[in-house]
Amino acid sequence: MTRIECRFLRGRRRGVFLLQAMVLVMILAIVAAGMLWLSFGRHVLLSRANASESNQQLAAGVQSQVLACLDLNATTYGTSDCTVPNACLVTSIAGVNVTVSSVGSAPNCQLTFTVSD
Repeated sequence: MTRIECRFLRGRRRGVFLLQAMVLVMILAIVAAGMLWLSFGRHVLLSRANASESNQQLAAGVQSQVLACLDLNATTYGTSDCTVPNACLVTSIAGVNVTVSSVGSAPNCQLTFTVSD
């Protein structure tokens, strides 16, 4: 009688292994997708940080070029007016567009540097 009972249970549990295998595969797929999502998010974050740092370095380079030009040409920038001579304006550096603008009134002039793609 126990043999019949065992055969009966074995017959009813035939799909349990397949169900467990499918559940395990689904869990592994969800974990793998999550890991890929986190990895891609980290990559995007690092890419944005590198682009921002690169733009800051380009702005610092433009600033040094403009300030050196203002010092070498003995301009009146900051003493009587806040206009930057055209000879000192930089429009692009390393293939990136740059906008230089000056605001304020002498002697409180402020230079603004905008780096765009």
